[in-house]
Amino acid sequence: MLYNFLLEFIEIFSFLNVFKYITFRTGLAVFTSLLTVLIIGGPFIKMVSDKKIINPIRDDGPGDHIVKKIGTPTMGGLVILIGIILSVFMWSDIKNVYIIFLLYILVSFGLLGFLDDFKKIKNNNSSGVSFKFKLFTQIILSIIGISFLTYYLDYQQLKY
Repeated sequence: MLYNFLLEFIEIFSFLNVFKYITFRTGLAVFTSLLTVLIIGGPFIKMVSDKKIINPIRDDGPGDHIVKKIGTPTMGGLVILIGIILSVFMWSDIKNVYIIFLLYILVSFGLLGFLDDFKKIKNNNSSGVSFKFKLFTQIILSIIGISFLTYYLDYQQLKY
C-alpha cells in the first residue's frame, strides 16, 4: 500500500525512484517486520503470560527440558505473522499474484498453527491436532493455492 502510494509521486520527487528496486524494499520489509515484532512482542508475551495462556509440556521429554519450559507462553507465531503481513502490505505490490499466493499460504498455515495451539490449551495437553490432520491439511491447502495460482497464470496467458 505504501509502495503503491509512493510510486505515484516518482514524477515529482525523483529520489522516490529507489522504491522501484526490490532489494531496497526487501530491506525495508525486514526492518519493518523486525521493528513490529520488537514493539508488539513484549506486550503480547506479557498479556499472554498474565492470562496464563501457556503451552502444555510433553511428559516424555528430558527432565531439564520440562523444568525450563514450565510457564512458557504460547501463540508467539502470531506476533511473527503480524510482522510479516504488515511488511508485505507496506512494501510489496499487492496486485502481484505471487504476493497474493504468499499471503494465502501464510495466513492459512498460520490458522492451522493457531488451531493446533488452541486445541493444546483447550484440552490442556501437548497433543493439539494430530500429525496426520496437520499433514493432510497442509497438502490440501497447498494444492488449493497452487491450483488457483496455475489457473490464474494460465488465464493471464490466454488474455495476451
